Formats: sequence, C-alpha cells, structure tokens
Amino acid sequence: MKSSAKNYGFGLLLVLPAMAVFTLFIYYPFIQSLYYSFTEWDSIRDPKFIGFDNYIYFFQDSKMMQGAKNTIWMTLFGLLIQNPLALLLAVLLNRSFRTKAFLRTAFYLPVIVSLVVASVVWNSILQFDGVLNYILTHIGQEQAARDWLGNIRTVFPVIVLLTQWQALGYCAVIYLAGLQSIPADLYEASTIDGAGPFMKFRYITFPLLMPAVTVVVFITIVGGLRLFDLPYVLTNGGPGTASYTLTLAIYNAAFKEFTYGYATAAGVVLMIIIMIVTFAQLRLTRSREVEL
Repeated sequence: MKSSAKNYGFGLLLVLPAMAVFTLFIYYPFIQSLYYSFTEWDSIRDPKFIGFDNYIYFFQDSKMMQGAKNTIWMTLFGLLIQNPLALLLAVLLNRSFRTKAFLRTAFYLPVIVSLVVASVVWNSILQFDGVLNYILTHIGQEQAARDWLGNIRTVFPVIVLLTQWQALGYCAVIYLAGLQSIPADLYEASTIDGAGPFMKFRYITFPLLMPAVTVVVFITIVGGLRLFDLPYVLTNGGPGTASYTLTLAIYNAAFKEFTYGYATAAGVVLMIIIMIVTFAQLRLTRSREVEL
C-alpha cells in the first residue's frame, strides 16, 4: 500500500511541470478570456462588465454574420466537394501505374507550402495585371480577363477553390493510407462471389475506410471554420465583405477596432460552434466505423 502511494506521488511529481505549463499558458488564459467576453475592454482602460451585451451584439453585427455565412459555405464546400474528390483521387493513386510515386508527391506538395507564401504567389497570378490575365490576353481571350480578387462575383469562388487546392492532397493521403490498410483477401473473396467494383466499394471499401473518413471530415470542418490566412493575405475580406470569414471578422474587431471584449466573445461563440459541430460529427462517423 505504501509502495503504491509512493509510486502515485512520484508520478504526480513528474506530471506537475507539464500541468503548470498548461495551467499558465492554456487554462488560465482561457478562463480569463471567458471573463473578458462579458466586458467592454480596449486593452488600455480597465475592463467594464456589461453582461451578455457582447454576445447579443454578435448576432446583430452584419459583418460577423456575413463572415459566419461565408465560413459555413466554405466548410460545406469542403465537406460535399473536397472530400469526394479526395477519396476519388486516393482510389486512383492506390492503383499500380508507372507515374504513381510522382503523382502522389505532386498532389501532396501544396500541403507543405506555407499558406501565406502561397497566398502571395496566387495574388501575383490573380490580380488584374497578373499572370492569369496576361495569358488570357495573349491567347485571344481578353473578354475573360477580369480582376479575380476585386470582383464580388469571382472572389468568393476563387478563395474556396484555392483552399481546396491546398487541402485536397492532404485529405487524399489520409484516404490512401486507409485504403492500403484494407486486406486484399477481402477483395479476392468478393471477386470469387461475383461482386463488381461498385459492390466492393459499398460493402468493403467504404465501411472499412470510415476511420479515415472520420479524420478527414473532422479536419475539413475545423479547418473550414478556422480559415483565416488565405482571405486575410489575398483580399482582407474584400471587396466589401464578399470574402469575409468569421475568424477574419474577429481579428478585425480586436486589432483594428480595438474592441477586445467583443472580439473575445465572438471567439467564444466560434469555439462553441466548433465544439458542437465536431462532437456531432464524431458521434455520427464513429458509429459507422467497422473493425477488422
């Protein structure tokens, strides 16, 4: 009994430094942020407690609502378009052909490029006097040239497509790892039983791929709801609020309008949304996972 208590105390002693770091840099700032979200605070004067006013104003703020709307659409596009494309790409890259290794590397390369660097490069390509319009002009398609990042009709689709350009390869790699973990014996047995490609995918591939689907859907949802870098560097949410995201609206509220209390409240709302959505998603997808 004494030995067990001694081991427990020694283990607790080893954990204390890590707990101290977590408390100092994570738990304490989080609790403090909850307090600030109920205050009117500009980081200079003392916080003034105003109750739920920040949260009420959040749902009345047109910029926040536009950012939330754009964020939801970007996330839905990732779920409904990016995920099926990533799965299709993984299925194609899982086959044996000569350039398989090269294509796997090529599709994954955008992932390792800094999003800020990629944004600067794409800005030089897509601006009105950029590379894309230069090419269109010199191939006789002047009517197609436009300010891709300054046009309300084109800026949002461009931002969405650029986020998928970088995330597609990452999701495909996860799906590819899931596909390669499925035993080949199952496909051989199903072939003997007369199953076609569609039946194999429906009853073997997809059920056994659900752990990978859980991971990819989780990454897609969280990444979409937290999107900031690309619209900030390319357009800063413009023109107007056409490419605004919720994180960008929170950033502007804090560091441009200096309403830190309100920005903190908006951040808390975003955290709650992410928690609710991801909890529901994890329960839904994990309930459909199949173990070998």
